[in-house]
Amino acid sequence: MKYAAILALAALPLFAQEPQPQQPAQFGEKVDVNLVLLDAIVTDSKGNQILGLDKNDFVVKENGVAQTVDNVDYFTNRKLLDAQEGHAPFKVEQVKEGRYFVFLFDKPVDTPVLFGDFLRARDDVRNFVNKQMVPGDQAAILTHDRRLKVYANLTADKAVLNKALDQIATNGLGLNTGLGEGADRTGDRYESIEFLADKLRPIKGRKNLVLFSAGILEMGDTVRNGVVVSHNQDFQPMLDALNQANTGVYTINIARSQSPNADPALHDSLDRLARDTNGQYFRYPVSFVGPLKTIDKENNGYYLISYYAKQKKGSGFQKVQVATVNPEFKVTARSGYFHGD
Repeated sequence: MKYAAILALAALPLFAQEPQPQQPAQFGEKVDVNLVLLDAIVTDSKGNQILGLDKNDFVVKENGVAQTVDNVDYFTNRKLLDAQEGHAPFKVEQVKEGRYFVFLFDKPVDTPVLFGDFLRARDDVRNFVNKQMVPGDQAAILTHDRRLKVYANLTADKAVLNKALDQIATNGLGLNTGLGEGADRTGDRYESIEFLADKLRPIKGRKNLVLFSAGILEMGDTVRNGVVVSHNQDFQPMLDALNQANTGVYTINIARSQSPNADPALHDSLDRLARDTNGQYFRYPVSFVGPLKTIDKENNGYYLISYYAKQKKGSGFQKVQVATVNPEFKVTARSGYFHGD
């Protein structure tokens, strides 16, 4: 069988070395190219990850133009295998363990009625840290409390993470080192998340930002009839920074249920943040345990797709669509990348 569905995953996503530069074009033609790397998760209709695909199984289009896929690798942990790599029924790369989870709590300082939900979210993250994080995982703990505050930098030390989870219920100042260096100069949530993305960018591989929030509307967002028709000037730079940093955002509605009088526009930023960064929005979770388990499962492995695109002049967002030849498979991949001079 060319591919197989994995019913239960207990592994870690891995990070590829960049492919070697493409050979110069033949016949004297000079073509400037840009190496594009995209992480993609492929599942069946039940959410089970699909293994064993190669570059001939993927269809990639950039701005509607079909691209020639140069290389496809699937990165996972040996725990998925029942045989040595050389005898596995699908292509396997060397194991490189590591998952990155950044838990950001948008503290409900203006709506104290939601503080109980904030504490429940914190306790469920604590359960994730203590029971679902495996060797190789790292996590960070942050809040937004009118500015970004970092209580734990990325670490595998569960004692440090538990102490940070205790501290976020206070009005502490947070750390001024690592991810927290310079955070005291951040402002609204869009600006703060952009700042965070820039801090995460040097870390190779996919990062997962898990944002608990009751909804985001910032000064300068324009709302009409319950819909955000335009965001303020910090919104698009935030999305660009997240995609440049290869950071997927999973947004979780901390309120869990919505009051009939609540502004539906509160969902808009959370939905777009997730959709435009290859994440997921959990709009009305019954509890926070379910979304955290989904995030854990989704990030047990991914394909790294590489192709060479012609170098663009100027700058702008390049829209990319990733699909498989088999229409029954679901592909989750970021919607493109930002190209700049």
